[in-house]
Amino acid sequence: MKLLEERLRYYEDEAIINIEDSMNFDLCFVLDCTESMSEHIEAMKEHIIKVASYINGYNSNIKFWIGFCGYRDHSDHIDRLQIFDFTNSLEKFKTYITNKVMAEGGYDTPEDVLGGLNAAITEMTWSNATRILIQKNK
Repeated sequence: MKLLEERLRYYEDEAIINIEDSMNFDLCFVLDCTESMSEHIEAMKEHIIKVASYINGYNSNIKFWIGFCGYRDHSDHIDRLQIFDFTNSLEKFKTYITNKVMAEGGYDTPEDVLGGLNAAITEMTWSNATRILIQKNK
């Protein structure tokens, strides 16, 4: 009986650790920021901020870090990617999204969706076991 109790306690402890791990996560938004998004970019920014604000207010036990990666056309070269690395400050994130993210560039060449996804995965500082990436283009 004692062995059974020890095993149950072990599995309970493991379950608690898994639940706690899932309440700490990284959330990255990847967004098409080309000129063709100009009529949609403000709505996208508002939705991104609403999602982050909702998560922030949903449960005080949830700890999350939020980041952004914008991508443009291949032809935009150096300005092709726009990265805001993870922060746990919702205010810094909101300020960045509101003031720095805009639709520009793009000359009817293909958007670098894969470059944006790759940058989000490899150039950002992912730190939690639970990692969420949301990608949106029109």
